[in-house]
Amino acid sequence: MSWPRTIWAQARQINALLRWPALPGDDAPPEHFFERLRAEGKAAEAALFLGQALPRFEAVFWAAQVAAPVATPEDAAAMATVQAWLADPAEPQRRAAGAAALHGRPAAAATLAASAVFHSGGSIAPPDQPPAPPPRAVAGTLAAVAVLAAVATACRDHRAALDHALDLGTALARREAETTP
Repeated sequence: MSWPRTIWAQARQINALLRWPALPGDDAPPEHFFERLRAEGKAAEAALFLGQALPRFEAVFWAAQVAAPVATPEDAAAMATVQAWLADPAEPQRRAAGAAALHGRPAAAATLAASAVFHSGGSIAPPDQPPAPPPRAVAGTLAAVAVLAAVATACRDHRAALDHALDLGTALARREAETTP
């Protein structure tokens, strides 16, 4: 099934963002390459690939879906800024997520999701400095790593949790899921 939410026509375009070498079959549509990664047992790579295939908002939404259930009380501030940005993706919410990411637990899924929000657009320089856009691949990579961190934190079978997370992301790519927080 196609991925209408992605702008990419070939997997190699996404692989280039990830700085992966040319791979056999990377001229296929992204959804076919993604399914091949999953079939080969490369679920972590599939998550990274999906993080780039999704638009930045949807990538953050995916990360929030997976991170929220494993967030601890220490992660509440970071998760709150992610949810606030998803409800209103404006500059003040993006900056608040950046501040929360700086003060959050470094490897926590919520912190990584907040960092993905901050790197989703706009300048990453301090407000009083000349604008500095984030590199294109950072937001998607952080969102995918937030998903992987959340799965690693899950108390159940990690493989099943990652499969479920990939299914959630796939539903977003296919427009089978809404993106309202």
